[in-house]
Amino acid sequence: MTKQDVYVESNTAQSLAAQASSRGKTLYSFTNEVLDVALRVLGQGGNENEIFPAWKTSRVSKDIEGAPFLPGSLIWKMVERLYRSDPEWLLGEWADAGRRLGERLRILHPTLEDLQAGLSGLQSLIAERTIEVQRKPGGKDRAGIRLRVVTDLTPELAACGERFLEGVLSAYAFQVTETQVKDGTIEIAAVYRPQRPDDHAEAETASRTHPRVSNLPRLRNGKRAHSTP
Repeated sequence: MTKQDVYVESNTAQSLAAQASSRGKTLYSFTNEVLDVALRVLGQGGNENEIFPAWKTSRVSKDIEGAPFLPGSLIWKMVERLYRSDPEWLLGEWADAGRRLGERLRILHPTLEDLQAGLSGLQSLIAERTIEVQRKPGGKDRAGIRLRVVTDLTPELAACGERFLEGVLSAYAFQVTETQVKDGTIEIAAVYRPQRPDDHAEAETASRTHPRVSNLPRLRNGKRAHSTP
């Protein structure tokens, strides 16, 4: 095999050397392994911009024991059927799922602005088209945000998506003060309110004991969803 010199930036060379050393490999073998993986992705029609987002999705999915290959259409059908029989339980579960995902996302995206940028490369259950985060100044513990997410979801799915986002925001210590879901667009206003561990436990217990349901969407047959006592 003919060897050929390939020039890279000094920072890249240092990173390669450090990673190779941490894995107990030579710089030559490790560099070839990395390039081989990237070239296989490119050779099958992918591009370099897909590699890191795909890893992030896979990593987060493993952390929350998710199922990345479950078809979205199946999830949506199950959500719509469950919404007809027990919307309170379903919305509470979506809020809890959002909180657990948010706790993992904070490792990769420490701030909401980081999350806004990161979601563009992260496969999401809420199928967002655009996501906007606007900061609102306030006191030390009253800084607020307004989150706006445009989706193509049905009313039932949008309601679940809204609760899912509430859960994500709670992981970032934001408490929701106002929500609106209309024509697939979700708008949420929230204030920054960090909680002590005991406060968080009390709030979680309360949310599970008294889940809230507001603005139940109409189903496709024109009837409103009902909840089971």
